[in-house]
Amino acid sequence: MSLTSLLADQRRHLEALDAFLEEERGLLNAGEIDGKRLGVIAEEKQTLLTTLDGIEASRRAQQRDAGFGEGSQGAERFAEAIDAGESWQRIRELAEHVRQTNRLNGHIISQRLEQNQQAIDFLQRAVGGSTYGPKGKSLRQGFGGISSSA
Repeated sequence: MSLTSLLADQRRHLEALDAFLEEERGLLNAGEIDGKRLGVIAEEKQTLLTTLDGIEASRRAQQRDAGFGEGSQGAERFAEAIDAGESWQRIRELAEHVRQTNRLNGHIISQRLEQNQQAIDFLQRAVGGSTYGPKGKSLRQGFGGISSSA
């Protein structure tokens, strides 16, 4: 596959990954989490990342075989040599945006996990210990006269 085709594929896959990350962020910021959709997004992201890894390996091999060496400077010179400098620049911008969005999503997930843990800790303190046993059954017969059964 030519470098021009590889760059076009790389850009297309990065744009798709970026769209999934943006959707993921929207879901994470929603009041109620759609776990099923987040699972689908996670699978799609993994597929895209695997494909992008393959594209990047092919691009690097072509870059090396063409004598431009390793690294970002070689990649830039290689792209310029085939008149694909603008495309390469857009790929770099997309990759940076994807990195930042992924980092932000990770931060949101960490915050949600921390909030959930704080809620669990509060409930455990309020009832004097663990609320549920290992099989998910309530260890309490009631909370101050209020039934704990669902």
